[in-house]
Amino acid sequence: MNESNNPFIFLLVLNSFISVILIVNQNESKNDSAPTQNESSVSNPLETATWICLILELILLVIQLKVTDF
Repeated sequence: MNESNNPFIFLLVLNSFISVILIVNQNESKNDSAPTQNESSVSNPLETATWICLILELILLVIQLKVTDF
């Protein structure tokens, strides 16, 4: 493995871990508040952070694939 790829791999693993935590946390908070709240048009900050992490994950994955020679 090339040493220059290590930062991308580290960022991919870290971003994946954060994405999973955000999705689980968002799912738990939605289950807790389901009986008390009606759905509103206001976006949840956790949902926004989750989408940002997932888009960043895809961008980093594309960069990793372009840098790595197959």
